[in-house]
Amino acid sequence: MDSMLEAVGSELVSALVAAALTGLVGLARWLLARRLPARRIWRFEKAAELSTVVDTDHVDTGRYRRPVSGLGQVRALSLLVPSLHLAYRDLDLEKLHLSAHLPGSALEGYLLVLGGPKTNETAGRLLTAMADSLPFRTGSGRIVWDGTPYEGDAADGAVTRDLGLVIRAPNPFNPAARVVMLCGWSTYGTLAAARWLTTEGADRSLPADLTALVESHVLPDGHVSPPRVLRLSR
Repeated sequence: MDSMLEAVGSELVSALVAAALTGLVGLARWLLARRLPARRIWRFEKAAELSTVVDTDHVDTGRYRRPVSGLGQVRALSLLVPSLHLAYRDLDLEKLHLSAHLPGSALEGYLLVLGGPKTNETAGRLLTAMADSLPFRTGSGRIVWDGTPYEGDAADGAVTRDLGLVIRAPNPFNPAARVVMLCGWSTYGTLAAARWLTTEGADRSLPADLTALVESHVLPDGHVSPPRVLRLSR
């Protein structure tokens, strides 16, 4: 009887050890295949301190002015949130701000900024502070990259091809923190930038700090095609 109990106990221990090893191997594969690549996309060290900033416009309801954000920013968030959750367990998505209401202290922290300087005050401040290190300028309805102008296309009052900008860099107001900024020629360009970042941003050949200009076709239903890189600066 004792020998039988010893044999059963030994098999049980072996089964438990095998299960533990299998679990550890599965965890290691998950980290290597999913979490670490997701973190390469973002390069944030303290995601718990991340503030997400979207652009701000206003709609006059007749009784008050209601703040709203653009369609491209909302759709971009739907792409970005799963990637952020995969990369960071301590992510606090309640730190979502309209640009006009971002606390001054948050400007020096970790930032995800959606939308360009036309409607996003935070984007304007960051771009101004980064101006000497960026290869492009915006204004007059175009993006000028190293002297070459780029514009999207529109027909019959609808955007048919849009440009997106991706910036991943240290925060110019506090180099210890980092910024990811996604904006575009129009609202669809922000979505194109988000699509490129989530699909290509983890590539090991890409540096931590980069600026990319991408383009996407926009279908009549608002679908944004897979982005193509036009310019990339390290």
